[in-house]
Amino acid sequence: MRELALADALEWEAARLADIAGGRAGAAALLWSCERALVAPASLSRHPNFKRAYSRANEAGWPVHLRATGGDLVPQGPEIVNLSLLFRAPLGTASGLEDAYRQLTSPIREALSQAGISSCHGSVAGAFCDGRFNITVMGRKFAGTAQRWRPMAGEMAVQTHAMMLIRTPDENTITTLNRFYFDCGIKRVIHASAHVGLQDLVQLDEKKATQHRFLCMIADRAHFWSAPRLS
Repeated sequence: MRELALADALEWEAARLADIAGGRAGAAALLWSCERALVAPASLSRHPNFKRAYSRANEAGWPVHLRATGGDLVPQGPEIVNLSLLFRAPLGTASGLEDAYRQLTSPIREALSQAGISSCHGSVAGAFCDGRFNITVMGRKFAGTAQRWRPMAGEMAVQTHAMMLIRTPDENTITTLNRFYFDCGIKRVIHASAHVGLQDLVQLDEKKATQHRFLCMIADRAHFWSAPRLS
């Protein structure tokens, strides 16, 4: 896993998507973490009160970055690990979006299973950036997902991204998300109880070893999934 500045990680994703769309690469995968920040979809920046929310979050020590993929406001930080998986997909695939999400989440769910943790896909009321392709454990959100498609000659370049909670978000994180929505004038409330981190799912004396095995398996499986599409 790599420790990156968030801006560098977002730039890496954009550059790899451009490489794939331009035919210079077939696939790419990266497991990474970054500093504390908020990440919002570019569409949210068009909200009338976004600048106020942006300024107040920055003043509170939560710099705000924009991303090209969809979804909603999410936190980032050292206690979150991200998987970026980019690849080519054929045109005209009816189930393309679902297939891309399943390819992204398969390495994560396999790693959870190896750790003795059962997971599924599903929406969780009160979770940040909620979606039906969350990875959930015991009805709580463990990982969120997003994707972006870009046309290329005869195919599509696909950017997928999953963010995994190593620790359950603390009250400061949840308060920061809710304050941002309040400052934007958006009626949305995030609840800490809707989320669960890996370290709350394993025995106390197994936390470090389980986390290491979990991340190593995701890295191995992510490269396995991307390898067949490499040029």
